[in-house]
Amino acid sequence: MSRRVQPLSSRDRHPSGASEAGAAALRGVPDFVLEQHLFFWFTQVLDRRDRQLAAALKADGLRAPEWRTLATLHSRHRLSMSTLADLTSIDRTTLTRVVERMVRAGWVTRLTDASDARVTRLALTGAGERLFARIWPAVWQVNERATANLPEPAVGLVRWAIQEMCRNFDTPKSDAQGIRTAASGVA
Repeated sequence: MSRRVQPLSSRDRHPSGASEAGAAALRGVPDFVLEQHLFFWFTQVLDRRDRQLAAALKADGLRAPEWRTLATLHSRHRLSMSTLADLTSIDRTTLTRVVERMVRAGWVTRLTDASDARVTRLALTGAGERLFARIWPAVWQVNERATANLPEPAVGLVRWAIQEMCRNFDTPKSDAQGIRTAASGVA
């Protein structure tokens, strides 16, 4: 049931209603071609992975946000809600509901921070660690499927490139002014 993305003809990319004024406003900016837009492909990969994860995690009643929470708390112990939100890329409102569900299920516990009683930290319980150990092989298989035809150096390069992109976004705009790389022009 995979959805394949088909390249569009130039006629499909530029409907007859496109005006020269609109193009003039974008002078110096390359034409937008969906299939050349890097972030389009990120969303395509993540959507396909989330659908595969949903099938792999369904028997345990988990969804992708619960998996990301479980995996992050397995890797990084005793996280604040803010740090967990940053690492899982889940908005705080949704993450609050996810964590509450996981606390009720007995997979996550809330802990008071020893140095600041106002801060609540989250950690996996024994049941949460056992759940992680049980489902990790299925998640690993989903991840392996995504990279099956890629040589390991390519996987490492993609990982590095995405980490660099995150650092670029985290760099204050004033520090990032004028930064151009060999990949400039890639949307």
